[in-house]
Order: sequence, then structure tokens, then C-alpha cells
Amino acid sequence: MRRIAWLIVPIALVGLLAVVVFAVRGPGPSTAFTLKPGDCFDIPADAQVTQLPTIDCANAHDAEVFVAQSVYTPAPTGFVAYPGDAGFAQFAGANCGLAAEDAYLGAAAPPRTDLVVGYFYPDTDAWNHGELRVTCYLHASDGSKLSAPLGGATASPSS
Repeated sequence: MRRIAWLIVPIALVGLLAVVVFAVRGPGPSTAFTLKPGDCFDIPADAQVTQLPTIDCANAHDAEVFVAQSVYTPAPTGFVAYPGDAGFAQFAGANCGLAAEDAYLGAAAPPRTDLVVGYFYPDTDAWNHGELRVTCYLHASDGSKLSAPLGGATASPSS
């Protein structure tokens, strides 16, 4: 019985330590592929986005996510060919167009000609590691900062 106790106690302590470490760490930083509709952020200058901190939408920000969706459902083999720039542009055109924008902004909202759509998509390395998501966002066409959530009731402030 003592041998079992000597085995159980260290395992329990390691488990407790792991829980404490993960609880203290909190969630990791946002990336272009962990953003969700209603998240606001500043558009990075670099095309290779690794971290993308969110900003409370009530504060000045460059853009707001309105669509975040997988391009494809993987085949049973798990392999999906990389669609390339043209494939992602086609996906964004079909899924991040005026209908999606109107649905996000609200049907009763007046048309926003001051907004344009941008999107993030995975490079081949991220794609090969299973990242199949495109994130579409709205930003001011003149590059100015936005100062409030665009999505109205559907948008949630980010931290």
C-alpha cells in the first residue's frame, strides 16, 4: 500500500502544478486565425502576421472582423490542396462580400461606402499544419481609425 501512495502523491502534485501553470498563463495572444467576428485590431504593417493583439472596439482601431471561417472541410485523409492566392480571393469574394457585410452591420443600417474588406489567409506552411481559415475584416477606405464597434449588437468588445 505504501508503494502505491508514493506513486500517487507525485502524480497528483505534477497534475496540480500543471493546472496552476495553465490557469496563471491564461489564453495565448491572438493570431489572424484565432480572431472571431466582433474582434477589433490594428492592421499590421508586415504581411506575415504571427501575433495580432485585439483592441476594445470602443477605442481607436483599424479594423473589425466580420467573418472567420474555414475554407474547406478536410477530406478523410486530412489532405486538402493549397488553393493559392486566387483560391483565397475567390473564397473571400463569395463569403466576405456585400451579403456578409450587410448581415454583420445589420439590414437596417445605411450602406457604408467608407468601408472596404480585407482578409487574412494562411500561407502554405500554416495550411500544411492544418490552418484552413480565412478571416475577413472591415476597415476604413481612407485608412482612418474606427472608434466604435461596426457590428452593433452582434459585435463584442475585445480585450
